[in-house]
Amino acid sequence: MKLPMFEYRKFSWSHLVREIVVISLCSVVMALIFMLITSENCSTNIYLKYLIISEIMGLCIGLPCCVLFPLLKPDRAVYQVMLLTGCVFGGSVLGGVISSPILSNEFGVENTPFPTSTILIGIILGFIISFGFIAWERFLSIKLAMGEEKLARISLEKEKINADLKLLQAQVEPHFLFNTLSNILSLLDHDVDTGKQMLENLTAYLRTSLLQSRKERNLIGQEVEGIQSYLDIFKIRMGDRLSYSMDFPEEVLHLPIPPMMIQPLVENCVKHGLEPKIDGGHITLKGALRQNRLIIEVSDTGVGVQEKSGSGVGTGNIKKRLKAMYGDEAVLRFEDMAPSGLKAIMEIPYDPDHSTDRR
Repeated sequence: MKLPMFEYRKFSWSHLVREIVVISLCSVVMALIFMLITSENCSTNIYLKYLIISEIMGLCIGLPCCVLFPLLKPDRAVYQVMLLTGCVFGGSVLGGVISSPILSNEFGVENTPFPTSTILIGIILGFIISFGFIAWERFLSIKLAMGEEKLARISLEKEKINADLKLLQAQVEPHFLFNTLSNILSLLDHDVDTGKQMLENLTAYLRTSLLQSRKERNLIGQEVEGIQSYLDIFKIRMGDRLSYSMDFPEEVLHLPIPPMMIQPLVENCVKHGLEPKIDGGHITLKGALRQNRLIIEVSDTGVGVQEKSGSGVGTGNIKKRLKAMYGDEAVLRFEDMAPSGLKAIMEIPYDPDHSTDRR
């Protein structure tokens, strides 16, 4: 991963003011260090004079860097070093000229147009501070690049999950549609009313499912409406072998949820729980909000073993999507039902003030 030496920001006055504050703080420290090294008598008055000189030198060197780097944006290391060197030498000369009268009056240094010792100190000080800033900017560049790489990885992971969802829809919807249409055609030959009822249920299911499954978020009430149409279709096909009940409080029906989270769990109950059982069984759907966690329970009284490991295509897709969207804060687990059946419990974090998607 190739990183620039500087993370160039767009020039702004607020950024310039912020850099001036940082330079001033650095000058406070450098003034103390130079006073301790070069002065035999350390006092507040002497420190204040060192501080004035350090501030002058620091601003003369730092301000050109703060202005020229964002404006010129040198992209090669050699140009960056050249610009930095120019700012340090030019700022040191200018700072030395400005601070020379102070040095002459207070420290007995010869007052000349180009005080060599002052300029030399400025150059050393400038390079120390400048390369400190380079190291800091380098750190920010690496941190920013790592953050962008993480975001790109998360984005690709979500795109893959969405692709898996579309693949799941492409596999489930045609299979379910063809079987239901075949049943409708068969019913129309000997039971027209039941065939019409199944066709109405299929229309309601498709209207709800095909539209809502393309959205990023649905209300639980919308998902339940589609599931009810789906179960009504199977209830006609299975007759008394299938019954179901739903328990969703009004507050839960208006909560958002990613599409196709509950539907595969219901499909598992029908296909792997009740259809293999001679006398069928009952499906129960419940929803509750407990301590800022949305809890969805889907249980059946069927054979209850096929999805215990959660290795099915539908449940595997749900687990991947939960992981991508909520990390470790969401969970899908299965519990055995007594005397028969299986219960799927899905828990999703819910923030009443923000989106439930935490990533």
